[in-house]
Amino acid sequence: MQRYQSRRHQRLMDESEQALLEATDAKSRRESRIAKHVLSDPKMHRLWEARHAELVRPVAEQGKRVPQVFALRDIEVRLVHRRALFDHIRHHQLRGLEREQMFAAFYGPKDVQDAILVEHRQYMLAVSSHLSTHHLINVMYDPLGNRLLRQYATLYREYFDLYGYVVRSQEAAWADAAKPLMSEAREQMAIVRQHINSEQPDKRHADFDQQALLARSGRYPILDYMVG
Repeated sequence: MQRYQSRRHQRLMDESEQALLEATDAKSRRESRIAKHVLSDPKMHRLWEARHAELVRPVAEQGKRVPQVFALRDIEVRLVHRRALFDHIRHHQLRGLEREQMFAAFYGPKDVQDAILVEHRQYMLAVSSHLSTHHLINVMYDPLGNRLLRQYATLYREYFDLYGYVVRSQEAAWADAAKPLMSEAREQMAIVRQHINSEQPDKRHADFDQQALLARSGRYPILDYMVG
């Protein structure tokens, strides 16, 4: 059984587990399927629990709401990066050589099938942690953070599409033409990332411990939060 460093850490994990359970009925079939798999597979569940506990540990170490919110935003940014490769391959339905080129860019000369298995597992863990972290951000009532994170995710997806194009391009001239667009995308992401790291959340609300209790009691309006 996983040990946590504090009562707050335990509560964060309890809320995360509840969010994952609720995600099994999500409108998104992909998210529902992943949540069900992680919860039903003991090995995957233990792995998710260990990794997610490490992700939210910085949140648990903070005693006040604002640094807790900033720590949650940072987790979400990292999870955007972790999901990017598999999301890109899935969205563009890459097969054969194109898919191998993408995995080779990240895994080098590793066996493609091994790389796919490793990346798929990482992707499932990242999606599961995203479902839980998004829930925690809503518990903390951070609509500004949600808006900025959606903006960042969109920009990163556009950047990664350009990166994928460069990786798979058979023409050096085409790849060279895409690189200035990648630089511009990085600049835009840096601006949004700066806002994510500096824009103060609404200060009228309480820290995580109180927010979670209020949400569970049904006495506090939480966006997208299902009262158990």
